[in-house]
Amino acid sequence: MRFTILCCLLFLSSTAFSQILVNKKDINKRAVNYVEVWEKYNKETEKFFAMVDYGQLDDKNDSAGINLKMTNDKGQYLEFNGIIDIINYMARNGWEVLHVKTIGKYESFIMKRKDDMMTPQLSTTE
Repeated sequence: MRFTILCCLLFLSSTAFSQILVNKKDINKRAVNYVEVWEKYNKETEKFFAMVDYGQLDDKNDSAGINLKMTNDKGQYLEFNGIIDIINYMARNGWEVLHVKTIGKYESFIMKRKDDMMTPQLSTTE
């Protein structure tokens, strides 16, 4: 009986994905197949924030990129050790790198929803 329960728990944990929240919106539940991801360094904490563009409206008053930062469900910004940490986090949550975009000294990563992840049929305006 323990073996059966253990197998069920392992199966459920391997198919469950956490949320990718950007400004408290779960992009895994939106009709989004591609995102652009880059990092922003925080000198105070010596950590990185993940910035995600999924096609949301641009806020001209948002000079700090608040509407682009990845958060947890409480709205707190997630911190990472670097861009590879961010890419690994995204990969664990159903995204893969499609293309690396370089502009000057900055790089961003165009990511695609993994083929085995079903795209929700939701409106992009929600």
